[in-house]
Amino acid sequence: MSTPRRFDPEQSPLPPSGPVGPPAPSIPDQYTEPVAVGPVLPGAPVQPAGPEQDAPAPAPDPLTRKHSRAGAAWVALVVAAVVLIFLLVFVVQNSDPVQVRYFGFEGTLPLGVAMLFAAIAGALTAGLLGTVRILQLRSRVRHPHTPT
Repeated sequence: MSTPRRFDPEQSPLPPSGPVGPPAPSIPDQYTEPVAVGPVLPGAPVQPAGPEQDAPAPAPDPLTRKHSRAGAAWVALVVAAVVLIFLLVFVVQNSDPVQVRYFGFEGTLPLGVAMLFAAIAGALTAGLLGTVRILQLRSRVRHPHTPT
């Protein structure tokens, strides 16, 4: 088993470089003075902060903002507009006529429109199934003792 070698700057293939910035301040391992919590009156004894005392809450960051419903609605509107633009481009580029048969009905539609109808039907089916499940869960929360 070999021992690791120590770094020797004279044998290094890299050119010597100096410090990039000012030296970092050293941080002591332990603080030598007690830390006061709250306002300190002149002449009053300083009590060290311990686990039994709560530290003051940090000041809120002015750059951090809470999300609002109006902001969320605006983002949803922009996302919906972008999706609509992509759908319109898809429908325009897939304008070849196709024959569609559904439960005895028969007709000709552009391919993009037929696929758009299929996507809408799938989304409505998923929404209907999700609504049924949400109603089941709400009923279970309102009446927790009834077996399902």
